[in-house]
Amino acid sequence: MSLDGARKRIAVLERAPTEALGTRHVLVVEDEPVQRDHIVKLIEPLAAETTAVATGEEAVAALESEPFDCIVVDLGLPGMSGWQVIDHVRAKKSLRSTPVLVYTAKELTRKEELKLGRATKTIVVKEVRSPERLRDEVAAILSSGAQDDVAEQGAVEIESSLAGKKVLVVDDDVRNIFALTALLERQGMDVTASDNGIDALTALGENKEIDIALVDVMMPEMDGYATMSKMRSLPFFQTRPIIALTAKAMKGDREKCIEAGASDYIAKPVDSAHLVGMLRSWLSH
Repeated sequence: MSLDGARKRIAVLERAPTEALGTRHVLVVEDEPVQRDHIVKLIEPLAAETTAVATGEEAVAALESEPFDCIVVDLGLPGMSGWQVIDHVRAKKSLRSTPVLVYTAKELTRKEELKLGRATKTIVVKEVRSPERLRDEVAAILSSGAQDDVAEQGAVEIESSLAGKKVLVVDDDVRNIFALTALLERQGMDVTASDNGIDALTALGENKEIDIALVDVMMPEMDGYATMSKMRSLPFFQTRPIIALTAKAMKGDREKCIEAGASDYIAKPVDSAHLVGMLRSWLSH
């Protein structure tokens, strides 16, 4: 969603009666008092009920006592860290679908961002330059439109035959990795994610039990075509399915993907039900 779109949602939230939307609940986890108050004030215009805590232990207690529509958390907490809070959210089925906003001044490494990508629906907001973006992201989550998007994803039929299957997701856009990981884990699949072709090949070498790969075509340095071609050069992966992810369905895309080693391809934005059906078809062979 664009920032302009999110700001329009803010305007709707600010003027809509609380009864119309239902009371929305936001949990803020920040140990520094001034920063904690700053975040609470940022969220105030959104007509949401905010609970602010200073430690990870308090956050877990709050999550166990009432449901929240959104969690804003800093990673560098004393005692139980923000990472551990996110692990707790991800480990509990009742909390796993709760959106998490990581609001931090720390410059995360690509590996750390990918680790966060394993936490379903996690979004990273860099504190040093984006307080307004934090409010925009919270507004988008709390708005009815954002909830409909989540409901649509959740409505995808669970395909029991995919449970336990191992899938490699290769995409240089961390947001795409987040979305695909959430979708695939809801199907019970075991997801390994890489943000470039070189790491993807390393991941395959370390885990020869991966059943299928989803590979984005448009990646810097080693693109998806080269990545798929090199995957096919690995003896154990020569006959396993690879699904190419293309930005849009252009004439000749399918042929080019197949030539590079893909078994099939799907255009982005990915239709969840279509992808699940495609995975079922290929993995039932």
